[in-house]
Amino acid sequence: MRNLPFFQSVATLVGTIIGAGILGLPYVFAQAGFWTGFLVLILVVLAMIAVKLMIGEVVLRTQAQHQISGYIGLYLGEKWKIFSLLISITIYGALLAYFIGVGEALAAVFGGQPLMYSSIFYLIAAFLIWKGISLIKNAEFILAIFVFIIFCLLIVFSQSHMNFANLSGFDFNKILVPFGVILFACSGTLAVPVMRQILKYREYLLKRAILIGILFPAVIYGFFALVVIAVTGTTTTEIATIGLGRKIGPLILIIGNLFAVFTMSTSFLSGGLALREIFRLDFNFKKYWSCLLVVAGPLFLYLLGWRDFIEIIGTIGAVGFSLEGLVYIITYWRARRLGNRFPEYALKKRTAIMASVYLILVFIIGLVYTINTFKY
Repeated sequence: MRNLPFFQSVATLVGTIIGAGILGLPYVFAQAGFWTGFLVLILVVLAMIAVKLMIGEVVLRTQAQHQISGYIGLYLGEKWKIFSLLISITIYGALLAYFIGVGEALAAVFGGQPLMYSSIFYLIAAFLIWKGISLIKNAEFILAIFVFIIFCLLIVFSQSHMNFANLSGFDFNKILVPFGVILFACSGTLAVPVMRQILKYREYLLKRAILIGILFPAVIYGFFALVVIAVTGTTTTEIATIGLGRKIGPLILIIGNLFAVFTMSTSFLSGGLALREIFRLDFNFKKYWSCLLVVAGPLFLYLLGWRDFIEIIGTIGAVGFSLEGLVYIITYWRARRLGNRFPEYALKKRTAIMASVYLILVFIIGLVYTINTFKY
């Protein structure tokens, strides 16, 4: 299939973005007011478009193949490379959220202990991460199709239970309440270097793949939050599909939680592969040690007591990804000056300056707010 690499690259970004974050979105929308959450979603999506296009340009300006930490080290120096690794380890928190979420979603459908289901899922995911991009890019493509089909079924079965009076509320004072979770839900920048690998010899398609790969999840997020809140209102649960199933009935419980499992599975695979490549490509670890470090990190955090789903994704989103974003901006401007390859696309300088200022404001405001309200 001639266009398969393009669709695989889009599916990789979509699969990386749509994960545990989507399940927490309705809850924080409900906490802040639906229209407050919707406005923040638009602002964050604009920021993520800018970040991913900038990183895509960095990737295309560089002959050698790296993951994010490698590009940062190349353009900013070894100290920044180590710093970026510390930030990238926030991926562990994301993988932990998927570990917890998959277990809770499957337990809601089949009963039993969530930890048992999480452990089985973990073993399967670890095997796929070991096998690498050749297997994961196909798994991502297939899972993305299932995610879209199940999402459509969720909307169809929820229609008769919607109460649009629940879609109310705008409180400017709560505009930062959903920021961390939404930023977490819209992240996935680590997929961009992987997309270039998939599009080898077709790098001219990267910009289009990035735009589609961001906008598709954004539309899904908006509709998903609308449907869930219209049905569950103030009883929206932290993992949205669990509350949706309780409200509508057994069928939607099964469909909704299968949706949760598939979305988190795609993100776990993409995030795990990206982290493996950071250890392997950027820090020259052997494949065995790279995979072991990926798998061991989330388990270590779990044993330390990090088990609150919303707290995990909100804190990681606002703190970890905001810090990453600030480093990405610096890396981008260095790559524009020092890159050793002519890129297939490049942002106009004026556009890049405006985007950088906007990103700095978004990340710093969100970061300060989250640190001031930190509960741990």
